[in-house]
Amino acid sequence: MNNDPVMNMTIDPELHTEKVVTNNKLFLIDLKKNQAGYYLKVSEISNQKKSSIFIPQEGISGIIDALCKISAIMDKENA
Repeated sequence: MNNDPVMNMTIDPELHTEKVVTNNKLFLIDLKKNQAGYYLKVSEISNQKKSSIFIPQEGISGIIDALCKISAIMDKENA
C-alpha cells in the first residue's frame, strides 16, 4: 500500500463537483478528502487533454483571495 498522500489523491471520491465551461474548455473543481484532510482537485479538459492541480485545504482561501483580486482588476479595466 502506498502511503504517499499525493499518489493517493487520485483515488479519493468526489464529495462535490462544480463545472465551469468557457470557450472550448471544461474546468472541473472537485472537493475531495483523504487521510490528510480536504483538498480541491482542479482539472482542465481541452482538446481531449486533461491537466489537474491539487490544492490542500490550507491553500484554498489564499487561492480564492488571489482570484478575487485578479477579477476586481479585470472588472475595473473593463468598466
